Amino acid sequence: MVRLTKEERRKQLIEAALRALGKKGYHDTQISDIIAEAGVARGTFYLHFQSKREIFDEIISKIFVEVDEVVRPINKEDITRIPQEILGNIERAVTLLLENPTYIKIFFSDAVGLDAEFDQRLRKFYTQLLKAIQGGLRNGQEMGIIRDVDVEILSLCLLGSLKEILYQYVLGTHKPPLKQIIQEVYRIVLHATIRPDLVDQIDELRKKA
Repeated sequence: MVRLTKEERRKQLIEAALRALGKKGYHDTQISDIIAEAGVARGTFYLHFQSKREIFDEIISKIFVEVDEVVRPINKEDITRIPQEILGNIERAVTLLLENPTYIKIFFSDAVGLDAEFDQRLRKFYTQLLKAIQGGLRNGQEMGIIRDVDVEILSLCLLGSLKEILYQYVLGTHKPPLKQIIQEVYRIVLHATIRPDLVDQIDELRKKA
């Protein structure tokens, strides 16, 4: 039998917990479901995590890190690269979430209202996302390519539309190909943010990239 390191075992348990949560949701998943998925004894679980809530918190932290890693700052020094960089961020973020539908389920249903402490963490995460979006919009306004708009309201609109698209996909309401989702989200961002007189020009830069 291959002996796993402590880090490898924790990773194995987290992946097993994700599978269990994907099948049953947070409230109906028991530790017995997690250890069954992992193929380990209950004692092994408690060597690494004290409770279902603790491993759930670890999963949330993992998701936060992964999302943060794929959304990269836009280089405002080179306007010709901006369309491709925006598309790249959309492609990486949408791909990450759709390839891990449990992540979406956790954020939009399982985690909401879990308790005050977690709701505060979730709000902090969304606040960080919104600030990143707002920062990008303000940089674009300084460069003269983003239209004159209330960036706080627009950032909410952009994040809200993306959340709903992903949630409906996970629910199975509408499941178009990944490439189509990425392209439509890009068009939403392009037409919602860029000055109308520059939309065609900006899109042409992307096509040439």
